[in-house]
Amino acid sequence: MVTTSAGEEPGADAGAAYPLRRTPTQDRANRQVERILDAACAEVVERGYDAASTSSIARRAEIAVGSVYRYFPDKRTLIQAIERRNQHRYTDAVRERLAVVADWRQAVDVTLDTFRDMHNTDPGFRAVVLSGLGDPDLEATPGEFDDQHAGEFAELLTLRFGARDSHEFRMSVTLTIAMGEALAHLADRLPAGDAEYVLAQGRPALHRLLEPHLPAETKGPPPSGEGTRPAE
Repeated sequence: MVTTSAGEEPGADAGAAYPLRRTPTQDRANRQVERILDAACAEVVERGYDAASTSSIARRAEIAVGSVYRYFPDKRTLIQAIERRNQHRYTDAVRERLAVVADWRQAVDVTLDTFRDMHNTDPGFRAVVLSGLGDPDLEATPGEFDDQHAGEFAELLTLRFGARDSHEFRMSVTLTIAMGEALAHLADRLPAGDAEYVLAQGRPALHRLLEPHLPAETKGPPPSGEGTRPAE
C-alpha cells in the first residue's frame, strides 16, 4: 500500500509527477501526456507488454509517434510513469475514504481495501502488474511512497486515535503498510474463497502490529476463545 504527497493532481503538472524527457508547460501538453499514459495502459492490458509498442500506443492515443518520444524514451519509462500516476490516484482515494472512519482498525482495513479495489478497477494498476516492471526509485528513494504513506498514516493514528508516537510505532506502521501490500497482492492471485481466507487471517495480524501503540480502550475485545485472565 503506497502513496505520495498530499493534494497533487498528476494531470495538473505531469512534469512534476512523472520522470519525463521533456516537461510540458501548457495544459494541452499535460493532457497529451495523460492521453499517452491512458493509451499505454489499454495496450498493455489488452495485448501484453511485449506486444505493445510505442507506435501502437501512439495510434490508440491518436497522436504522432514522435509525440510519445517527446516525453517518454521507451516503453519501460511509460510503465514507470504509470506506476507513479497510480500512487497519486491511490493517495487521493485513500484520503477521501479515511476522512469518515471512526476506528483505527477500520482505517487499516480501508487502506488495504482501497489498494485492492484500485488494482481490480483501474487499468493503470493492472498494466504495471502485467508488465512485470516498475520504477525502482519507488522502492529505493527515501521519503517516497511507502515511507510517505507510513508517515501520513502514523500521523492519522496519532492525531485521531491517540497512538503514542515513537520510533517503534513508526516502524510498526511501515511494517503494516508493507505487509498489507503483500497481503493484497496474494489475495488478488487466489480464487475468491481462498482470498477471503487469507484476508480474514491477515487483517488481525496487521491490527496486532499496531495494538501496543494505541490506547487500551480502543483495542476492542480479546480474540474469541481467549477471554480475560482472572484476577490473582
